[in-house]
Amino acid sequence: MIEVLTYLREREEEFARHLAIARMIEGQVDDHDAENDILVEVRHVNTLKSGLLIHLYNIVEAITTRTLAAVGQAIVVERPKLWTGLVRKEWIRAEVWSGEDRIGENVINRLSNISGTLASGQSPEAFKIKGEPGSWDNKSIKKVAERLGCNLNFSPDVGRGAFERVYRNETTAMEYLAKRRNDIAHGSTTFEEGAFDMTLDDLERLALRIIPFLREVSVSYQTYLEGRVFLLQVEQTA
Repeated sequence: MIEVLTYLREREEEFARHLAIARMIEGQVDDHDAENDILVEVRHVNTLKSGLLIHLYNIVEAITTRTLAAVGQAIVVERPKLWTGLVRKEWIRAEVWSGEDRIGENVINRLSNISGTLASGQSPEAFKIKGEPGSWDNKSIKKVAERLGCNLNFSPDVGRGAFERVYRNETTAMEYLAKRRNDIAHGSTTFEEGAFDMTLDDLERLALRIIPFLREVSVSYQTYLEGRVFLLQVEQTA
């Protein structure tokens, strides 16, 4: 998980650099004396702001998928017979679910029982833990953690920043970001219009709610792996 946290720090610094460049360009709006006689207009800045929204969501997706990949790789180091029932269900979900259709919990329970009976003493290959349908936001990240039995611990400020419903239509920061990103990426709005009502300060504040949340999610999974919470308790205390 250290690699994931290092990667997050690099992406955070990258976002800060791009935000600084956007501020510099914003300072040249309607400046007719700008170098090369290129007139920077508000619509150009709005396009940059949409790009920053996409960038921020890309960080969410990249860190979440890398975190879960690290969890899947760590789990298979241990023999399947030692896994908790929750983890075995996630392995089944990864092996039999295409991601296109929902699988009923009864089916997963039956397959989990079968896999427990058939599991050999050898560890399987690393598996890809499935996310929830739709985009990544605080709800889907929390749901996957619950499926794995991982307790997400947030400091008061980070938890409040991530789960407060202070954005449009009473959404959280991550729900708001996912909706805006989808609107831009799927063509429901243009890059010029996607973030026209946000200032660069708004974008910075949005990032300050989201990036610390991602960091503490990854740290929570690190604690989960180091504590071997994914193994049966009887085996951990033996």
